Amino acid sequence: MDLLRNSISGIDFLFLIPVLVCIAASALVGLLPKLRSRYGLLTISLLATVGVYRRAILGYVLINLVTYLFVLGLDRIPSSSQLQRQHRWRWSIAAMLVLVFVFLAGRYYQLETRPVSLGVTLFYFSLNMWALLRLITLLWEFGSGRVAKPSPLAFVTWLALPFTLIGPILRYSQFAQQLPLMYGPQRTEGIDSKEWWRKLFWATGQISLGLLLSGFQISLAGSANSLSRWEKVAISFSLTPWSFYLLWAGYFKFMEGLAMFWGLSLPPSFNRPFGRRNLSEFWANWNMTATSVFRDYFFYNRWGLAKVHLYLNTLIVFLMVGVWHGLNGYWVLWGLLHGIGFCAYLWYRTNKQRFAIWQHKILDAPLRLAAPLATYLYVCSCWFLPPTILKLIR
Repeated sequence: MDLLRNSISGIDFLFLIPVLVCIAASALVGLLPKLRSRYGLLTISLLATVGVYRRAILGYVLINLVTYLFVLGLDRIPSSSQLQRQHRWRWSIAAMLVLVFVFLAGRYYQLETRPVSLGVTLFYFSLNMWALLRLITLLWEFGSGRVAKPSPLAFVTWLALPFTLIGPILRYSQFAQQLPLMYGPQRTEGIDSKEWWRKLFWATGQISLGLLLSGFQISLAGSANSLSRWEKVAISFSLTPWSFYLLWAGYFKFMEGLAMFWGLSLPPSFNRPFGRRNLSEFWANWNMTATSVFRDYFFYNRWGLAKVHLYLNTLIVFLMVGVWHGLNGYWVLWGLLHGIGFCAYLWYRTNKQRFAIWQHKILDAPLRLAAPLATYLYVCSCWFLPPTILKLIR
């Protein structure tokens, strides 16, 4: 019980409240199929959003309202010619840059902690990491002409979906394709299947084990002064990565199962990233919905150069991922370390023939075994090393 109590107090309900809200939202639609209508799902979504954001709901509404009004204004720009389409795209890029600047300013000045009194205490600013990526994908897809202007009903339903409020990322284009399937009293196929129950059971097990490991980690942190340096290293390379992974992988998998009650198919987020042979395979299976946004929008850009620069874009991607987590030295170094490691792997892959001497039958098996271990140790080092590096450079 102490481990569970430590876990719950340590995550400050950031995790458990959305889970309970989504269970309630799914149960309502499952028990009352008539709620599977445009305004029925919208009402549940809005209530769920209020339940998750609570006092920050004002800030969440304001940032989404401003973004949608900008999209409406952007829609007034004709798109019949190439020049007009480029004009719309440039305004979209400008809006994305402003949104990123607002997000970073909010983090730096801690605007999410500044309340305003309107009879009740509310926060006028709320732009978390998941809301930022959602709005970025909308501006990108609409500005590039990949999606039509969302109707107010579709937009509000999309941004208020209880299953994606704190992840995973469901791009508007993915949502729009499924929107017609959400409505109607018919029962969603697949909910009673063995695969669905297996996914839900596995997700529950992951969350439970993640909570226990988190509670154990918090208990050990309370006696950090009595731990040796190597004991702290052992915790950083065992409990820390696995508790984080199990909690969030289980949560996202849980959301995938619950969303089926609404006729929604959410993209997978985690696919056993630990044990992969290299950093490329690790990141292809770690927080996949968020990683794909950074890959698509940052990696495949030229940044004014004649062609895509492989190593520069890799560093930019991981630096942005780090800043997305937090605007501080720890996350900047975390991103740079991952970027440097990924660049080293890309260089090796490009120059693999230089290492042909190592491609021998005797060495194949040891190298295959060493690669997943080396990848795991490097990923954990990126979590562990930044505080040490910061102490050295200060």
